[in-house]
Amino acid sequence: MKKIYSLVCAVAISSLSMAQTQKTFNTALASPAKKASFDRTVLKAKVNPYANAKTAAGNAGWFNYGTAAEALYNVTSVLGSNYLFPDSTALGDFGGTFAGAWVHHLAEVVDFNSPVFSMDPNTSWVGTNMPASIYVDSMSVLYAYTRSVTAVDTLVVTLYKAPKSGSGIVATSGFVSSNYLGGADTVSFKRLGYDQASNVIAAQPSTVTAIPNKMVVKIPLTDADTAITSYREKTFALPTAYAMSGSGNELIVGSIMFKPGYAYNAGDHIDDLNAFFFTSLEEQGANTYMTFNDCNYGSVLCDYSQSHILPQDVRYNNAASWNGRFIPAMAYTQPYGFEHHLISFHVTDDTPTGIKQNTVNGATLGQNVPNPYKGESTVNYNLAKDVKSAIFTITDVMGRVILTQSVETTTGNHSIKLGTYAAGVYYYSLNVDGHSITKKMIVE
Repeated sequence: MKKIYSLVCAVAISSLSMAQTQKTFNTALASPAKKASFDRTVLKAKVNPYANAKTAAGNAGWFNYGTAAEALYNVTSVLGSNYLFPDSTALGDFGGTFAGAWVHHLAEVVDFNSPVFSMDPNTSWVGTNMPASIYVDSMSVLYAYTRSVTAVDTLVVTLYKAPKSGSGIVATSGFVSSNYLGGADTVSFKRLGYDQASNVIAAQPSTVTAIPNKMVVKIPLTDADTAITSYREKTFALPTAYAMSGSGNELIVGSIMFKPGYAYNAGDHIDDLNAFFFTSLEEQGANTYMTFNDCNYGSVLCDYSQSHILPQDVRYNNAASWNGRFIPAMAYTQPYGFEHHLISFHVTDDTPTGIKQNTVNGATLGQNVPNPYKGESTVNYNLAKDVKSAIFTITDVMGRVILTQSVETTTGNHSIKLGTYAAGVYYYSLNVDGHSITKKMIVE
């Protein structure tokens, strides 16, 4: 697989750009022999933002650029999958040929104000309502995962925001002579850095410490996460909601690395140990280019949403001018299958009246304690007078009812014990004689 573009390294829009010849990646088509089945209803129900039910508590929705583009352009994408492993010393099974895993990190750049999200109210509200602030409170990844040894493997997730205009933490780059991409003469993207010594995503230039507001979350994988016969979605709450400007001036950057919890040696077969497989969409189907909307090079009006990988050549500093950089999907030719990673972000404006309101119809609802929590938590509420009906409900971020029960209706203080739920963000409501109070809680 060859990348066919010349890279434009621009520190500012007005800077003189210099074309550079890129190295050929010969292993880019290698795909694993063992593949899980793919049920598209799982993708539509859990990842595709157009299938998400809006929660009652304000503006909220799941954002996945690939599935949104698929819906907007009315195309059927093809699923691609491959090993995600931190280095190439352990070997994957590529159709009976054992070779080093060649994809070491994933990264996703998303502009939540992108026109691609404009069709559905669960995602269009960011652009149409322009809230002052938005919050990423959860993420998900579609995956397959096989386990042969007892270990706690980990997904290391890094999240940070970057200015959309100028260079900032992520520099603006582009490709020349790319007129086949939607008629674009020059296309723009944001260049993500990589630090080889630490094997982590970095700022540009390649410095680990230069990223402000960076959040690193470690997601454990155990037997309960095994996904052998079919792909699953791993949804997890962030420790704290990640705040961003809702004005469209900031991009979110999210990266994922798989960290094995077991010891391995050079030449070991990953499938005989524990193997994690990421998933991505090829937007227009196999052997096609993805859609790209033309814009003035480096403009704030550009849609910089893009999936990236950290391949073997960059990992080992053999990628010429791409060293120290993630590779964007648009840098590959038509057979490339990882155009849109199935990494999704749950975004909310966190400002609905129901959450901010503590008292309604003489009833007061408290914040669950502790929050976030594992195992058990308690919610207290108070009734200033006897009521006819009091119903307590828990919903997940997709609006699905997890629990509903009738609770005490007499005057005074009351407590509700919360049980064990899967990790994630939830909303709990107290409906008193037809009037509701809603609050948010996080289960770790």
